[in-house]
Amino acid sequence: MEARGGDNLKGVRTREKLQRATVILVLTFICIRCSGGTYIGTQSAGDSRSNNLLIDEEIGANHPPVLVLGSMFAYQDTNLSTGKVCKVTMVVREKKEFEKKPAYWIDVIKEGKNYFDIYDMNLNWIGSFADGKELESAKPCIRVFEWPLRVGKKWDSGYTLRDYSQGIHVSSSKVAMNIRTYEKVTVPAGTFKALRIQAGGETFWYAPSLGWVVKEQIEPYGKEEWLLELVEYSIPHRIAEKRSGKLALETE
Repeated sequence: MEARGGDNLKGVRTREKLQRATVILVLTFICIRCSGGTYIGTQSAGDSRSNNLLIDEEIGANHPPVLVLGSMFAYQDTNLSTGKVCKVTMVVREKKEFEKKPAYWIDVIKEGKNYFDIYDMNLNWIGSFADGKELESAKPCIRVFEWPLRVGKKWDSGYTLRDYSQGIHVSSSKVAMNIRTYEKVTVPAGTFKALRIQAGGETFWYAPSLGWVVKEQIEPYGKEEWLLELVEYSIPHRIAEKRSGKLALETE
C-alpha cells in the first residue's frame, strides 16, 4: 500500500519510503515501542520451544499460505499524529508473473485511488504497478517472511529498490527481522493469535489462521506515526467466525 506510512502491509522499506509506504503488507508489511496484544508464554528458551510447538499444532507455520483469489481485507488506516482516519481495502485479484516470477497481484484501494501491490509466493513484496506501468520493484524481494516461522527466529532482508516514478532511482537497503512473540491481538475485525514480527522501525502481526497481516504499526518518523488495523475480511469458500477470528471451511 503506498501513499502514507500506514497503508503498507508489504512489510519493510527504506526509512524515506515509509513516508509513502503500503502496509500489508505489509503491506512495509511497524513500531519498535509497540506491544499490542497479550503474550502467550514468556521469552525463555524453553517457553519459546513450547510456543513454537503450539503454533505448529494449531495452525502450522512451516509453509506460506495459498491466497484465495477474490479474498478481501479492509483496514482502518490511522495517522496517530494528526488523528486522520481512512479506509484501505486490499483484494487478491489474480496470480500471474511479475518480472518473470509467479506472483499475487493485490488491488489496493484508498480514497478513490487504486494500484497493485505485488507479492511473491512467500508473501514477500516485490513490486507495485498502476496505470499500465511498473512503479517500483524490490530485488530479490523485501523478505518479511522467512519460512518456517518460529518465535525467536532472526534474519536480514537485503534488497535493491528501484523507483520508476522519476526516471529510475536505485537504492540498496538491509533490514533486520525478528519474530518476537506469538500472542493474542485484538483489532476491529476480531481477536487473532498472531506472530509479532519486528522489521526495522515497523511492527506487524501476522495471523497464520488467516494467512495475512491483521495489524501494523510504524514508529514515529519526524512528527508522524501510523497504525493499520483489520476491520473486516472475506475469503471465498470460508466462513469467518466473528468471535474467535478462526476460519472454517464452508460446506457447499
